[in-house]
Amino acid sequence: MNNDSIADKMEEVIRQMCMNFESQQLGPSEYSIFHNPQKHSSWFIVIYFRDSISMKMAMKQGVCYEIYSYLLNELNRVPEISKTSRSISFEFGDRPTEKSDIESVLKELIAKSNSLEKVAGKRDIKLCGYCGHDFDKHELLGNLKNDKVAPTEGWITCPEENCNCFQTWSANYKTESTKTENKFGRVFKNLFK
Repeated sequence: MNNDSIADKMEEVIRQMCMNFESQQLGPSEYSIFHNPQKHSSWFIVIYFRDSISMKMAMKQGVCYEIYSYLLNELNRVPEISKTSRSISFEFGDRPTEKSDIESVLKELIAKSNSLEKVAGKRDIKLCGYCGHDFDKHELLGNLKNDKVAPTEGWITCPEENCNCFQTWSANYKTESTKTENKFGRVFKNLFK
């Protein structure tokens, strides 16, 4: 499948997501797909919100996680693109339209992706691989499902004022304790909101 066909399939899914979330007050306003196979193998999907306040509220209230989960599930359902390497992130403001701005955003997305790969699976991460801020200050959030005592998946945000850091987490509980070790190798207690 060529890159134009992959982009078309991704865009179909993203457009449907936009229609599904447009009625929400904290829904996205625009999106962009970035890909340059000479620079990186991944496709980068960036969902834009009107302003930083809307985006931060959408992150805190789980709207970004719903969008992320929707896109991940729907992109995985399309056989032609299900195995395509991709990254989903969130920004605010207008999507870039000038070539220099597009190249600048892609360069930043690639740098963040490479930085995240370096810390993936490591224990005792001091600085976040995505945003570079103190990882211990990041907030682990999740929603309770099916009468469980603690969530088994959710999202991570950075509390720094102008930071757009968004990551996901999952856990496989071995006991009924509220302690668990997440995929980053850290132990979290009672941080679920």
